[in-house]
Amino acid sequence: MKRLALIAAIYLAPTAPLSADEMLQSQSQVETCLATQMQNGSPVIACVNEALGACIQFTADAPQAALQCFLEAQTTWTQYISARMDLVLEKGGEDIAAIAGIEVKFDLLQNKLQCQRMTELSMLQDAPTEQTQVAAARCDATANGLVFAKLFAQSENLK
Repeated sequence: MKRLALIAAIYLAPTAPLSADEMLQSQSQVETCLATQMQNGSPVIACVNEALGACIQFTADAPQAALQCFLEAQTTWTQYISARMDLVLEKGGEDIAAIAGIEVKFDLLQNKLQCQRMTELSMLQDAPTEQTQVAAARCDATANGLVFAKLFAQSENLK
């Protein structure tokens, strides 16, 4: 099972260095938000955006701070996914954890592919490089957050 966690970590790793300050909400805060949204039948993207709120606030005025924040958020989401995968293994067993690991890997690949598409399209429009980098990092952080939200939703009944 550790091999699945390693595979997931490889696919979830950010592509740039991290900032010193962790800006994302705690895993329990995010999970509380997700549980509330799911119970109310509301979209979970609101929780991902709320968790990334500290990063989003920097986007216009301090793009380098935003970039570093989104890169840190990617790493933090990866840690949350890993912790959730540990819970899936503990509560659901190796077979369910193996399935969850495959789902996480391919959900993330699909999300990141869309981010790459958007980045390449934006580069055709003479967008400033810094702005393009921030948008790409935000998309990747959101992609990781959405994968965590899906994993949370699918594993919530294991408790």
